[in-house]
Amino acid sequence: MKRLVIVAISLFVLIGFANAQKFKPTPDFLKGQTEINVLFDYSNVVFDGDAKSDYYEYKGDEWVEEWEGKRRTENSNSYISDINDELKKCNILVGDYPNSQYTMIVEVLDCDFGAFAGPMSVPAKLKCTIKIVKTGATEVLASITLKESQNPFSAVGTPIDFDRMYLAFGEMGEEVGEKLVKVLK
Repeated sequence: MKRLVIVAISLFVLIGFANAQKFKPTPDFLKGQTEINVLFDYSNVVFDGDAKSDYYEYKGDEWVEEWEGKRRTENSNSYISDINDELKKCNILVGDYPNSQYTMIVEVLDCDFGAFAGPMSVPAKLKCTIKIVKTGATEVLASITLKESQNPFSAVGTPIDFDRMYLAFGEMGEEVGEKLVKVLK
């Protein structure tokens, strides 16, 4: 019983630490902005630890074409929609605003599509580094690396791997939005 209590406390501490991630340095320079451009960078992505080329070979051409086309667009739309739901509290919109002063680069580092197995389903997981730069520049002004996953309850009813990842991108957008609101409000 004592071990169970220790394990439970350890999990709460780890979860609290994971949620305590913050932008470094704090992007308070975004105060007063109304629009932030957003770009997605998949150049360094791995899939559940596997190199992109290995994963693509395993999945096949049809899967790759859908992932790099329609699904990337849907994933970015999910991220943008959920981050904007949070940022409306600060009167800021994130999206395709190439003339805005700042750009948010969502560097996708790891995609784990999870698994569909009824009640034993595994949620999709996503790791990204969010970088904020002046539009047109490369110097990172603030960044944060986060790991998010789709809501575990939705994994049970989401048999298609692309749909699970779509939900994980939405969760990532919501988390980044919440962290920005804390800084900007």
